[in-house]
Amino acid sequence: MKPLFLVLDGVDGCGKSTQAKRLVARFEREFGARPLHVREPGTTLVGERLRAIVLDRELELSARTEALLFCAARSQMLDEVVAPALARGTSVVCERFHAATFAYQAVAGGLDEDRVLQLLTQWAGAPRPDLEVILDLDPALAAARRSELGDRIEAKGLEFQRRVALGMRRYAERSERARVVDATGDERAVEDRIFAEVLRAARG
Repeated sequence: MKPLFLVLDGVDGCGKSTQAKRLVARFEREFGARPLHVREPGTTLVGERLRAIVLDRELELSARTEALLFCAARSQMLDEVVAPALARGTSVVCERFHAATFAYQAVAGGLDEDRVLQLLTQWAGAPRPDLEVILDLDPALAAARRSELGDRIEAKGLEFQRRVALGMRRYAERSERARVVDATGDERAVEDRIFAEVLRAARG
């Protein structure tokens, strides 16, 4: 089987970090090879420093600045980590990708959707994910899962997260490799739904 580049995304509190860990373990059990688990922004030294900036509650950043910083972090991660992993035959599970920037900065943040997608495609467009799973969960339920002391973006409130959820669904409509997965129910049930999509991508 060729190495797969798999992404999990969704509103804050949707369970993507939990499901990313479960997917790594399930992938290893089913296929006998452990994928690399990365997060975005982050993973690289550059990415982690940019992450600290965009999530710092003491800073005020415009949606345009956020989009540029996220794109820079993603480009670095793709070049430094993801592309080499895939080249050596290692699959990758990534927390967050283009859907997040489209939903948070374009739809919820008020930026032009096409221009944001153009930025991401031109400057962080390769390698391209084989599958982008959008974990669909009511933002109110997702908010109840999070701690009260969130980061700068989580602190934007429930109405902002509702616009993010709308943006996630809109992204899925525009991307042929994105799939919306119901994130309600127990963790194993959600894991099974995600893995069903992974199997389809692997056969694809």
